[in-house]
Amino acid sequence: MNLQRISIAIGAFLAFPFFILSQDLSITGKVMSESNEPISYANVIVLKAQDSTVASGVISDEQGFFSLSTLEKDSYIMKVSFLGFEDYFKDINLTENLELNSITLLEKKEALDEIRITATKPTLKRENDRLVFNVENTSLTEGSVWNILKSTPGILMINDEVSVRNASNIIYLINDKRVYLSGNELQQLLSGTTASTVQAIEVITNPPAKYDAEGGAVINIKMSKNLISGYNGSLYGNFTQGYYPRYSAGTNHFFKGKKTSFYIGYNYNDEELNRINDERINFKDGNQVIGSWQTDIERNTSVRSHTANMNFDYDIDDKNTFSISANGLLTPFWRRDTEAITEAIDSSFTSLNITDDDILNIGANADYMYRSENGSKLSFNVHHTNYEYDRFQDVATIYKDTSNLITLNENFFNTISEQDIKIYSGQMDLSLPLKNEGSIEFGLKGSRIDSQSDIQQVIINNGTIVSDAENSGTFDYEENNYAAYLSLSKEWSDWSLSAGIRTEYTDAIGTLSNDPDPNAFDYFEIFPTSSITHRFNDSHSLGLSYSRRIERPTYSNLNPFKFFFNDNAFVSGNPNLLPALTELTTLSYTVNNAYTFELYYRNAKSTFSELSFQDNELNKIIYRPSNLNQVVDYGFDFILYKPFTNNWTAYIVTSIFHDEIEFFAAQTDNSLQTNERWSFYGNAINYFTFLKDQSLTANLSFLYISPYLEGSAEVSERTQIDIGLKKSFDQGKWILSLSANDILQGSDFTVKNDYLDQDNQYYARFDNRWVRLGLRYNFGNTRLSSNEGIKELEERDRLNKNN
Repeated sequence: MNLQRISIAIGAFLAFPFFILSQDLSITGKVMSESNEPISYANVIVLKAQDSTVASGVISDEQGFFSLSTLEKDSYIMKVSFLGFEDYFKDINLTENLELNSITLLEKKEALDEIRITATKPTLKRENDRLVFNVENTSLTEGSVWNILKSTPGILMINDEVSVRNASNIIYLINDKRVYLSGNELQQLLSGTTASTVQAIEVITNPPAKYDAEGGAVINIKMSKNLISGYNGSLYGNFTQGYYPRYSAGTNHFFKGKKTSFYIGYNYNDEELNRINDERINFKDGNQVIGSWQTDIERNTSVRSHTANMNFDYDIDDKNTFSISANGLLTPFWRRDTEAITEAIDSSFTSLNITDDDILNIGANADYMYRSENGSKLSFNVHHTNYEYDRFQDVATIYKDTSNLITLNENFFNTISEQDIKIYSGQMDLSLPLKNEGSIEFGLKGSRIDSQSDIQQVIINNGTIVSDAENSGTFDYEENNYAAYLSLSKEWSDWSLSAGIRTEYTDAIGTLSNDPDPNAFDYFEIFPTSSITHRFNDSHSLGLSYSRRIERPTYSNLNPFKFFFNDNAFVSGNPNLLPALTELTTLSYTVNNAYTFELYYRNAKSTFSELSFQDNELNKIIYRPSNLNQVVDYGFDFILYKPFTNNWTAYIVTSIFHDEIEFFAAQTDNSLQTNERWSFYGNAINYFTFLKDQSLTANLSFLYISPYLEGSAEVSERTQIDIGLKKSFDQGKWILSLSANDILQGSDFTVKNDYLDQDNQYYARFDNRWVRLGLRYNFGNTRLSSNEGIKELEERDRLNKNN
């Protein structure tokens, strides 16, 4: 890494000139529908009355509010527009700051069964604490929600692992309600949720105090809301050819009446995935290699899953709304066949591992919201999750001599494990508007988690079944969380400020059947957050943000029992994991609403990572989630989002960052080790529209990542090129899509551990190279949008399986 170039870039950033103008006037207001629903992302522009030139323009936020600033004393014409509504015009003679009443847009009178969908380019809006990526009716929305995250600015996805600004502990929300899944279950849920109803993706890098303190960043998936009465629906199917063929199909239905809105969606997914690993281990005595293994592993995973979600809203009157929602994931068939062939110095062995899973996850919510005429809101939410997980594993290992002709030994064992998790939570939020663009919020939340795990393992030796007491038993975990928060947001003149504080108290106990001493702990933490932005003029703004966050272990990480790959390699949980605390400070400078330069510094204590440890005496390798002593990373980011022509918009991000990781070498008396290096990644995504009616859209992306650190290991560089096309026919009734992922298969990588007496590495090739063909049929009033909502539950995110 050329540090001299980095120093020049940072110096140029810090030397950027500031332009300060005198105070200007503003116009604020709120855009509403005839049914008194806020209209998000409405276009609000003001034209000079004299010559009709554009003086300023914005889009309304999620609550319909807008603010036009830096205006001079003059006469203007305001225009407010949104798809499916009549344009609104108003003459304004501006002499002082103007606060308008609600602006009501009237529904257009076309026939309700008219179908016309116009493809658009995605747009990016930078707010005080987040990026808002509007993707409605773009080429990105043909596929699943999981696929659309790959093309979202601010999100980096590598081999289905998501990170935001070098942080991988991400919290997911849908319509501001948290999805309490992670790992494979989260991926299956979002892969089974169609992206056609997505309005925007919010990447919240500095989450306000109203959000749970857990996680390094928040990704909020905003679904569209029903604004026009009527019914619409769609049928869709996708065929994907990777190493093996994959299929998915589903349907969505929306209905809006005078007081009710209803959404239901269903998706079926049938896929088989291939993964290749080539592993090498050098066993050592001091610095001398005393043995080595070379292992070739092939895994084939077959999954058949059903995903369903629904949302029902009932407007009791103009001020009160009651909602119920539910989402479910049923995976009755999940099977992984693994064959591992290991060559040692004096022998070889082959392991066959068959793993069958059965997963059921159902979450249900009830919500009530009161909205007053002055904009204040009071809401209540109750949630329940029921999670059931069953696993059967059958492992056989056959040992042979170097000639591979004589069988030396055979080991067989099977495992039956069950996990049952129940989560209950209740939450209250109160939002009060302040005069002149501001609000204050207060909230309370309580939750309880009850997790019960049972595992029974038996060893089969010469036809005799013997119980393995060391890896059999029960693990029960109970956790109670209580939280309260207070936050303030305020805008005035050229400044924007948001600040808040959240307190959380956690009380937990873990009980292991073969351990007489339960592991009980409790802690109280305070989590401040703040961000401030100054706009020097329409072209220049400077921002500073700070937050303190927590990351709690997932329930599976706390489960101490082992999942075996073969006789000599296994994953083990760690019931002694501690929560991790992270502080992040970011300084950003934005030019012309297109170019952003950022400096960040993050300090994490006791963060955890899955580390590999080779036992040089027993010739075993163990993968265990472990607390790192400290992780410090800092970096410089450049972000560009700009339309270069009417048909081409590009998003480019480059990041130069330094990691310093301190971890404990568990196999060498827990000695403290340090791993550090400079790294770089660059991501360029291009969005195109073609044809006069813009019915053909495309996106092309390129990603490069240099070698970087992950816990005790170093991960090799990789590249990835993706392309997507979307064409609509018959005024949007039919939509055909074609996409290709990792065209040059550059996302393969190597992970290497090399310190003290640890010397192991593996090369991994995931099933990332594929081509997908999709077809969608829309019917009914397709100007409707979805009220789809998957509601919140904090603890659900930690239902993670290390598969």
